[in-house]
Amino acid sequence: MSEKKKKNHTQIIEEYIDHHGLKKGSLTSGSVKGYGTLDITLISVHDDGFDIFLLKDEAVNNVDSYTWNQFFEVKVDKFALSTEFSLLGEKTISLKITEDKAFYSELEKHNIKTIFKKRKWQNKLLGFRSQNKLKMAIATAIYLIALLLIVVPIVAYNLPSAKQERTAVEAAKIKQEANEKEDREKEAAEAKEFNKKQAANKKKQEENNKELEIDTKDRLKEYVDNSDGLLLKIEPMTNSWEHVYAYVSENFKTMSLNEKDSWVNEAGSDIKNRIKGGGIAEDPRIYFVYKDQSKLAVPDTFNEAYKIKE
Repeated sequence: MSEKKKKNHTQIIEEYIDHHGLKKGSLTSGSVKGYGTLDITLISVHDDGFDIFLLKDEAVNNVDSYTWNQFFEVKVDKFALSTEFSLLGEKTISLKITEDKAFYSELEKHNIKTIFKKRKWQNKLLGFRSQNKLKMAIATAIYLIALLLIVVPIVAYNLPSAKQERTAVEAAKIKQEANEKEDREKEAAEAKEFNKKQAANKKKQEENNKELEIDTKDRLKEYVDNSDGLLLKIEPMTNSWEHVYAYVSENFKTMSLNEKDSWVNEAGSDIKNRIKGGGIAEDPRIYFVYKDQSKLAVPDTFNEAYKIKE
């Protein structure tokens, strides 16, 4: 069974809103004064007000709801990464929001007086907002280190020596790619030439084999013609000359066993030697058969002789 996919914080809040019949709004992350600094807080901003959801252990732990008519004034402190809203009225609350467009829109819509706190741009940066000297010193060091990490590699990259090295590396790379391409083309040409030679050799071998077979057939036909009518024809059983049919005349049916045995052993040796000498088979086996392929004699498996089957 596949592992269940873990839900993100937004999905958890959206499901909670659906299950509890709360007003749907624009969700944004933030923090609330009085909550723990490490608490996970999401704020849902809608027409009626806003709901603050506190998450713990991947579940909604607490919900605080506010309506716009509970406030008459808001002080806005704009920072680099968030905006702090200090709302005054029937209730008082101070919260920071990362995505503040929806919140601004609702403040204007409900005619809530907005007072913007003026800060110099540097005082909007993290570490400079409180004007605490220690925090400012630490923040300055961190910003300088970050700047160095960005600037130093850029400067180093654009040094003349670095540019020369990159040019040399690029030239070496181009040369290597050209050499590899040349090697591939050479290998392809050699493979093509090799295949061409192989095809030519194969064709030549086939032609030689055909000539050998024709020559052997001629010598076998001559042997048949000189057999006084006892042999009719000699041909391979299949396309291979390793197994051969030697067709005999019906005269053998009236011969004695000794006559048959003597003749087939002599003829078998002659036919075998002619086929081997012709180079078309290494160890042909000769089967003496009548015209209907009924057997007269077959080669002995264990001896250089033939067994009469009749």
